[in-house]
Amino acid sequence: MQLMQGARNAILLMALAVAGAMPVHARNIIDTAATAGTFSSWLNAVREAGLEQALKEQGPYTVFAPSDEAFAKLPAAQRDALKDKETLVKVVKLHMAAGKILLKEAKEGTQIKTEAGEILTIHRKNRAVLLNEAEVLEPDVEVDNGVINVLDSVLFP
Repeated sequence: MQLMQGARNAILLMALAVAGAMPVHARNIIDTAATAGTFSSWLNAVREAGLEQALKEQGPYTVFAPSDEAFAKLPAAQRDALKDKETLVKVVKLHMAAGKILLKEAKEGTQIKTEAGEILTIHRKNRAVLLNEAEVLEPDVEVDNGVINVLDSVLFP
């Protein structure tokens, strides 16, 4: 199981590296995540919440993008909750923060205020960076309008 997770992470990192080689005009949060190919569920949630243009054209934003694998392991009750537009918007905004925040540089206990008005706290466990309880699989993928951090879990308020 650990080997499979490691292989998935390697594929994800390669996809993000390829996305980083994209032409400058396409190096925004949305296009970079779409090119990586492992964020379809998160991108759909962003679109349904009406926040795609903001993450494509505005910024800077720091996003905490759950992988498709993170969405797949959501309990049924949380998946059902995302069908409610108000809940969906809040969950998507919980994965966004204004400004360019680099997690590698953040200290233990650093707090980040999200666009949903909630506070996320950075923890360090061994060599892992955690955002609340979610592990950051790939921190600090810088793009023209912000930073993408890949999470292993979907954050809920």
